Order: sequence, then C-alpha cells, then structure tokens
Amino acid sequence: MKFEMKNSAVDLTDLAIGIVVLGIVVSIGATILLNVRDTNTVNDAAYNLAGAAAEGLAEYGNWFDIIVIVGVAAVILSLIFMAFGRQDGSNQQSY
Repeated sequence: MKFEMKNSAVDLTDLAIGIVVLGIVVSIGATILLNVRDTNTVNDAAYNLAGAAAEGLAEYGNWFDIIVIVGVAAVILSLIFMAFGRQDGSNQQSY
C-alpha cells in the first residue's frame, strides 16, 4: 500500500516567514539607525543621514499593515482561483 501525503491548497509558510523577517528588519534597523544618529553630533552629515534613514524605516512601518493585508488577499484570491479554475483548461467552452 502506498501512502501519499496531501499538499495543502496554499502554502502560508512563505508569507509568514516574509512578514516575520520584514518586521525584524524594520525594528532592528530602526533601533540601530537611531543609535548611530544619537552617537553623532547634531546637524552632522552622519547624524542627518541616520535620522533620514530612520524616518524612512518608520514610514515603511506605517505601510506594514497594508502589506500584510495585500499578502492575505493574494492568498484568498489564489484559493478562489484554485477552487473555480482547472489546471488542464477543461473548463473552457468551445464555440
């Protein structure tokens, strides 16, 4: 008797790992940039650059919710397409 493992309809592992990695990069990156900014003198080139980069990461963090929503919507759309469409093209009507 041969056992076959069923594959899940959609693999959420890539989406989950991507979201976790992006969250870690944003939080640690912002912390490092703020520490670099605080170790330099005010209005120095390094101070301004680190401050601008930290503001950029903070702006990315504001869009993080939307990125997660788009990822979940992509998973839902892929489930819908898998449910109503066939891979072999047999659902196409010939006229």
